[in-house]
Amino acid sequence: MEFFAHYRHRVPRTWGRGRATVLGDAAHTMPPTMAQGANQALEDAWTLAGALRRTPGAAGIPQALTHYERSRSRRASLTARRAGPETTNKYLPTLFRMMPDALLSRYYTRRLRLVSTYLSDGPKRTTPVSR
Repeated sequence: MEFFAHYRHRVPRTWGRGRATVLGDAAHTMPPTMAQGANQALEDAWTLAGALRRTPGAAGIPQALTHYERSRSRRASLTARRAGPETTNKYLPTLFRMMPDALLSRYYTRRLRLVSTYLSDGPKRTTPVSR
């Protein structure tokens, strides 16, 4: 039995029709163990806002929504599959416990780029914002 048992469903490729779509848990459920439910909902909102911002007018909204759904469904599906086994509740192998935090952080960030629309496509800021 899993620590956080929950209902899982396959992430559909289409989340809406015409000028209506969904995001977050309405489109894809995530187990609570990897803290991806809220993260993926924010990724959805960020991608949806970008798709609508690039839309020239109301007539282009259905196409913008289709673009949003296609770009997010693939990444959300990957995240759901990776989070599904709920391995974060299991004991870490000794090797991982012995690794320095900086090295683990770098590894985890690289893994997140695979499932994050924002990290993979988002703005790249190389210098801190000056005050």
